[in-house]
Amino acid sequence: MNQKGFSKIIIVLCLISIVIIGIGAYFIFSIIFKDGIIVNPTNVTKLVNDTEPATQPTTPNSFDEDIVAISIDKTEYSKDEIIKIVVSNNLDKPILYFGDGDRFWGIEYFKNGKWVNAGYEEGGGFQLTDEKIGDVCYIVFYERSLPVELKSGSSLSNQWNQKICPFGILNPVDPKAVKYIGNGQYRLTFIYGFEVSSDDPYKLSNFQTVYSNIFTIK
Repeated sequence: MNQKGFSKIIIVLCLISIVIIGIGAYFIFSIIFKDGIIVNPTNVTKLVNDTEPATQPTTPNSFDEDIVAISIDKTEYSKDEIIKIVVSNNLDKPILYFGDGDRFWGIEYFKNGKWVNAGYEEGGGFQLTDEKIGDVCYIVFYERSLPVELKSGSSLSNQWNQKICPFGILNPVDPKAVKYIGNGQYRLTFIYGFEVSSDDPYKLSNFQTVYSNIFTIK
């Protein structure tokens, strides 16, 4: 082979190498820079695997650091089993929350592909009770109180026996019968904020809601 022919082969191989490198660079760049947002390539698999059907009950991770979190001790409970609840303020500043009434947390129920207020599922709302199942119970009315401060690094704890005293749709003041909350999938909620509303000292401005992990009551 003469020198001229050898040079042509070298040029062709260089062009092929450039094309291969260009395709590879385009593929990597399209992963790292997706829809105008830089994505960590190590998280690409996680982003794909985290995709779930719209009807699948999901909840934010309540165990990340540097957040306000509400958590429970298990993900599955038998009827009448105690549910242990903890709210932690992992932020570097205090928060405000509502401490009036019989509990500082709320609860939602998963039904027909969406989360609904479990209180309304049970007849317009409910209060907690230590009375025996089937006993007569009455709704207790609480005076509104101002938001309470939870300092940075502090926590709240509570236990729930799954017993409720339903409000009832027609007349909440009428006596009701103590019952267990129904079977199904639930998650707890906790509302907090950083400032009291300027229009109403009993409200929080720009409040936020966090959710516990999902749990099942059999």
